[in-house]
Amino acid sequence: MLDASNIFTLLKTSEEFLSLHNIKEAKLDAEVLLCFVLNVKRSALFTMRNNTVTEEQLGIYQKCIQRRIKREPVSYITGKSEFMGLNFKVNKDVLIPRQETELLVETASSLIKKNGCKEILDMCTGSGCIAVSLAHENDNIFITAVDISKKALAVSSLNAEINGVASKIKFAAGDMFDNIKNQKFDIIISNPPYITKEEFINLEKELFFEPETALVAGGDGLFFYNKIAENAKNYLDDDGMILLELNSNISQKIVELFEKYEFKKIKIIKDYSNLDRVLVLKNG
Repeated sequence: MLDASNIFTLLKTSEEFLSLHNIKEAKLDAEVLLCFVLNVKRSALFTMRNNTVTEEQLGIYQKCIQRRIKREPVSYITGKSEFMGLNFKVNKDVLIPRQETELLVETASSLIKKNGCKEILDMCTGSGCIAVSLAHENDNIFITAVDISKKALAVSSLNAEINGVASKIKFAAGDMFDNIKNQKFDIIISNPPYITKEEFINLEKELFFEPETALVAGGDGLFFYNKIAENAKNYLDDDGMILLELNSNISQKIVELFEKYEFKKIKIIKDYSNLDRVLVLKNG
């Protein structure tokens, strides 16, 4: 039972309750969910510690906590996620943006500025976090963002509007390159589905709330990488580049796949856990 004597005790008992149900970030989750219910920033909670919540707010908060102990991700409960300092709407039609993908965006943004890139193709855009962040960070670029899911495109289009970059992005429904006709790009960027069937079975429970089609890529995890490798030369400028988020467990297989199609590996960038995370390739 949550103690709602004041905000301090409500948070304390919520943290203890979440911990009992093996929620790893119990303190953070309790705070984020209460901020969502109260519509305040986390920094405000300390000054509100002696305040009380209304019966209605308590009821909403208790429902949020119940959803969390069933392992539903916080971002789906609140309907929002932060990525690259921007706010994104999310729902169960799209993956929740992740910190490791920020490394992919940072690498792409650096190359865009260095090489004066103008035309970008974001393959498997999902929530639009990559396309929207790149459009926000870089002037004079235009991004084509593709996804097979029309529901995902509805979310990504909304995120472009929210972050003021809708005029710089064209969202297109299609199966990979099917609807990209007679276009050439300076950069093709993608965080494609890349989890193997074996890996999927052992995922944390929270990930089973996310769309499986945006996570799993056949038995070996290479299906979408192979699609990109097979087709990218038809859509890249002669000196164009490919930037990919990697499944670190099969990173060498991914490199070998692209080398087979005569792409030149520029570098692999490791993430904060020292895992292979971003692959940069050049049209050969």
